[in-house]
Amino acid sequence: MSASTSQNDRQRVGVLMGGSSPERAVSLRSGDALLNALRRRGHDPLAIDTADGRSLAAALIDNRIGTAVLALHGAMGEDGIIQGMLEMLGIPYTGSFVGPSALCMNKTLAKRVFRDAGIPTPPWEELLLESTATLPRLAIDPPWFVKPLNTGSSVGISRAADIEGLRAGLEHALREGGSRILVERAIIGRELTLSVLDGQPLPLIEIRPEQEFYDYHAKYAAQKTQYMIPPPDLPAKAMARAVEVGIAAGRAAGCRGLYRVDIMLDEEGNPWVLEINTIPGLTATSLAPKAAAAAGLSFDDLAERILAGASLESCSANS
Repeated sequence: MSASTSQNDRQRVGVLMGGSSPERAVSLRSGDALLNALRRRGHDPLAIDTADGRSLAAALIDNRIGTAVLALHGAMGEDGIIQGMLEMLGIPYTGSFVGPSALCMNKTLAKRVFRDAGIPTPPWEELLLESTATLPRLAIDPPWFVKPLNTGSSVGISRAADIEGLRAGLEHALREGGSRILVERAIIGRELTLSVLDGQPLPLIEIRPEQEFYDYHAKYAAQKTQYMIPPPDLPAKAMARAVEVGIAAGRAAGCRGLYRVDIMLDEEGNPWVLEINTIPGLTATSLAPKAAAAAGLSFDDLAERILAGASLESCSANS
């Protein structure tokens, strides 16, 4: 395909989904939901599994993909690599650009950006471990959350109240996400999430899981978690402040399109930004569609808005 004809020849919407990360199953569900919604809206999208063994670039070119809708979660999807390839091919795509995607996938880098921008985020330490034979000395007091540095959907995350819990959490993180691990002070309080669509906040959601915290099982198993929209008995000032810091975190990281900011509200009503998910899940139990529905947007409306936001960083910079 020649450079002079490529843009005219490429017309179809491709929904990139699946992938090879531990979040593959969730990505396939998000992708299917987007495919069905876009078809109902009169589009003719094509499902493209980025882990089907074929060259992704060849699949995009051979199928004349003109716009890529990203339904990928985790590594090789949310971390800027796929976004960079799409930039090189000149294919507009949804979600955040390369830099913000890579930044938000690395929990330590994102927290440094939040801190430098004056956005409250829990104290943390990054560890490089090969085993738990010798536990590190931590400067932050328990309880802790132990997280692999570059996973999403709460894969590999655990809560630790003491040294033995820390050891178990580190072992779990090593198995699920590798040797780079974040240990973060656990904030005691209410768990909130703010979805942002095209720079505008959607209604705030409070998350109340059955178990100790909102882990992978609580996120994707039906009826394991209560979602409160809006958060009940939350003072207007505290709600406004949570939305304010969530928007500020997204701006500091340079996010665009649809993204979700996870926030803890401590017992004094102060918000703490945990992380940003640059490609939120779009399954039946996912948070962003619930927030959109509370704002009066159907899932089909949301899918159309996501598609309409597709762009290239190079074009955006020159617009």
